[in-house]
Amino acid sequence: MRNHINRSFHYIKYHFIYWFLYITYELFFLAVLNHVPTPFFNYFVYYGCNISLFYTHFLILNHCVNGQNQRYGSLITLIIIEMAAVTILKGGLDYFTLINSEPKEQFWPTFKTYLGLNVFRSLYYLILSTVVWSAFNLGRFRRNANEALFKNAITEKANAELKFEYAEAQNAFLKQQINPHLLFNTLNAIYSSVYINSPQDSKVILLLSDIMRFSYKKADPKGRVPLKDELLQLRNLIKLNSYRFQKTFELEFNIVGHPAEFSIIPLVLITLTENMFKHGDLRVPPHSLEITINPDGHLRYITQNVPKARGNDNENTHVGLNNTRLRLDYAYPNNYELQITEAGDLFSLELNINLTYERNNN
Repeated sequence: MRNHINRSFHYIKYHFIYWFLYITYELFFLAVLNHVPTPFFNYFVYYGCNISLFYTHFLILNHCVNGQNQRYGSLITLIIIEMAAVTILKGGLDYFTLINSEPKEQFWPTFKTYLGLNVFRSLYYLILSTVVWSAFNLGRFRRNANEALFKNAITEKANAELKFEYAEAQNAFLKQQINPHLLFNTLNAIYSSVYINSPQDSKVILLLSDIMRFSYKKADPKGRVPLKDELLQLRNLIKLNSYRFQKTFELEFNIVGHPAEFSIIPLVLITLTENMFKHGDLRVPPHSLEITINPDGHLRYITQNVPKARGNDNENTHVGLNNTRLRLDYAYPNNYELQITEAGDLFSLELNINLTYERNNN
């Protein structure tokens, strides 16, 4: 308690010293240099009003601007009130001083001059208080700005981590859709059983087994696999479905370019092609799939087919496409385009990817 009182005393003492020096300077300037005689009582009232205005405005700024909610409307109203109060006090003193000392014909011109000077002086102390308040709060403003930037950075980092975890979860979910563990664990047993009675049919199980193994293959640190491996399994998927539909269709399949130099996130092209087999009527032309790989790493994937008649499971027909969009959004943001066109009996899908894009997860 005593320390608090001592600190307050020193704080007040410095204020008194400042105002004493400031008032002495002004009085010396007015009385000695300009020879302006003024009653001591008037000086007492004027400086009392000005100093009161200084501290009152300082407190008003703390109240209206220093909090979380900036109340600028209240600030303007209070400034008008404090200016009006000081002007009335000074003006009243000037009125009663001049009415007894000035000739009647000079009273109003002189009073108006004094009134203008009073307003000017009040504005001066108002501005001085604002400058001092700003100097005291400059550090706080900077600290608040830095805290706001820090909180914003934390929020952005949290959002980025959430998006990453969401994409990873969806990616895992997609792989679970394509790769049932039960089927994978029983493929070898089925192959051995079928091979005894039908060696030709057992080749289909080998194709499925290769696709399943590829789907479980660990990607590189960037989450990608060689493009040539993806295309190899795409060919296996086409062969598998050709057997499944007893070769009742002949898919027009064509690859242009050299995939060996590039990589891609796994199962994207396989998912889109499987979606074509699942929802397309490939007994009716057109049924084409074309893939072009440019030397600059631009991949173009185009399919055209007639869609099957949709039944009650219409809402489930685009699950694979939605999952694929999610994975592409994560792996190739703003570096891919997936366009789907349904015009009458023709379903067209075109995917363009910049395979050279490198995602920065930092």
